[in-house]
Amino acid sequence: MSRFGSRLIAAAIVMAIGMLVGPARPASAHALRQSSYPDAGATLPKAPTEVRVTFGEQPDPKLSSLRVLDTSGRDHATGTTAAVPGQPLTLRRSVEPLANGVYTVSWRTVSKVDGHLATGTFAFGVGVSPTGAAASGAAARSPSPSTANLLSRWLLYVGLMVLLGASVVILATTGVPTSRLWLLLALGVLSAAAGALGIGLDQLHNAGLPVSKLFDSPFGHPTILRLAPVAVAAVALVAAIARSGRIRAMAVGVIGAAGAAAMWGDVEASHAAASGSFRLARMALQWLHFAAAGIWVGGLLAILVVVRVLEPERRPAVVRRYSAMALGAVAVIGLTGVLRAFDEVHGWHRLVSTTFGRYVLLKSLLLVALIGLGAVNRYRSVPVVARTLRPLRGVGRAELAVVAVVLVAAAMLQGLAPPASVAKAATVHPIVVTGADFATTVRVRLSVSPGIAGFNTFRLTITDYDSGQPVDAQAVSLRFALPARPDVGESTLGLTRTAPGTYSAPGANLSIDGTWTVTVLVQRANGGVEIPLRVTTRQPPQRIEIQRTKGLPTVYVLHLSDGRSLQVYVDPGKAGAPINELHATFFAPDGNELPVDSVSVAATGPGTHTARPLTTRRLDPLGHFVSDLLDAGAGTWTFDVTATLPTGEQVQGHFAIPIP
Repeated sequence: MSRFGSRLIAAAIVMAIGMLVGPARPASAHALRQSSYPDAGATLPKAPTEVRVTFGEQPDPKLSSLRVLDTSGRDHATGTTAAVPGQPLTLRRSVEPLANGVYTVSWRTVSKVDGHLATGTFAFGVGVSPTGAAASGAAARSPSPSTANLLSRWLLYVGLMVLLGASVVILATTGVPTSRLWLLLALGVLSAAAGALGIGLDQLHNAGLPVSKLFDSPFGHPTILRLAPVAVAAVALVAAIARSGRIRAMAVGVIGAAGAAAMWGDVEASHAAASGSFRLARMALQWLHFAAAGIWVGGLLAILVVVRVLEPERRPAVVRRYSAMALGAVAVIGLTGVLRAFDEVHGWHRLVSTTFGRYVLLKSLLLVALIGLGAVNRYRSVPVVARTLRPLRGVGRAELAVVAVVLVAAAMLQGLAPPASVAKAATVHPIVVTGADFATTVRVRLSVSPGIAGFNTFRLTITDYDSGQPVDAQAVSLRFALPARPDVGESTLGLTRTAPGTYSAPGANLSIDGTWTVTVLVQRANGGVEIPLRVTTRQPPQRIEIQRTKGLPTVYVLHLSDGRSLQVYVDPGKAGAPINELHATFFAPDGNELPVDSVSVAATGPGTHTARPLTTRRLDPLGHFVSDLLDAGAGTWTFDVTATLPTGEQVQGHFAIPIP
């Protein structure tokens, strides 16, 4: 081997060791905060009774926590942190009564998908606005991938590649393994087993749990998915060594299948498995990428081991068969790698502006180098293997040295959050509603940010209904009305032109939680148009229980704070009936009716944006009220119920009820 080749291998090995033992960059966790109530930087007119945080991956409630801290550091959260029923991505925790002030929600999660630890904070205000850094949004971080974690993943990847790649190449090229190939497979089993256990133990340590809790924690399932196939491979290896003939060939096939199954087990705890949509397709791409790399790298190791003991006349055929397989594997690696990188990076600039992107770029550049080395072997080394093995072995060793660095980069990527999920977590999503005037001359799109009761920024775009081109107007304004509260007067907000067809203004017109009718008034030279829209302010996610009994109306039970509840049903609940009655009854924690001073109800029919107040009357002295809905059409109706208690407190409920 040339002096240059030796230096290349040495440099690659030093780089791999340096990446494994050197300090890793801080990593963003996978279970990033996606949204919350209260939102980051929000100012609430009244104190919340609980906090809820929704994450990008499913957190383990037993290892996760939410705290609500005041400026002195006192925690005002009560009870335990728990998942919201039916919403596994969302954690909730009750909060004791809060005085006006600024509060910080401090959260800590351990992902059920990949076991990564994450922490973060965000601030909100009650009666006052959070200022400075508190108002800037939310912050999140996770510990850097440890040296033990990187080394464990590196060992797992090497071991699984050997099990799959060596087995495939053995069966496709050389037949029954030699003693050196049995040793290579045994080393693959040991490496994969050590890596799988190391990952689980490292995650256990980061979560602060003892080793005895490994299989009684969220890390146990992924560990089993990785270890169980490796154990099968170990049994098959022992059986094959003890037997001969066809049993050995079958055992090699079992070992290869076990390696592929363990790769799938590792993919189950990867970024691909955390994807919400097309999860199986993403996992399949990730597995194909892993398996193709295994056939290439594990097969190369097997070829370098076995070719030395083959008769010279057999070498060309064996090496050519492997070379053809490697060429196909490289094509699969390139295609699946591009698709997965596009899915996780989302933007060329993020390849250089994010740590995750830079490691993807490093992997890609090293892959190009590997393809170049592979081409040298295919077109220069293979034709002369009958005479000499020196070129094949020299370039093959250089390939393996570069692969060692690639696998460190791959291990590092598993400890970093993809830029796409980080960007999604950092985004504050406004409420967006759209509509058009009756004559279909213009379309409007209204965004309300942050969409809570109180101060908001309103941004309106106006386009031509047919062409989609921006439409400028002489004057644009919004008129606000709350149908469920006739006692709340209407208000108007004028908007200022900021770009062609775009108008915006800040305002506190959405002053109360509820569903508002927001009418867009567009004045042009040839006349004006009005476009009614419906905007429901962001409120704590409601916990509604649906009770169905044959022959009776469906009952919707809204669980309120302090153990109180609101039960509603529509009788008879059929379209075309002259009158459908909405019954609303308030209950105290002891199950008795809750005294209520007054109730107002607004209904919005299917396909409309305008809520209409319903005539409401009291049926008994306490908390049972009924509202008349006349000539209800078929479809899903929404009902906004607002009640005033003797203490002056207001409670609200928002129900979507289908009327068949």
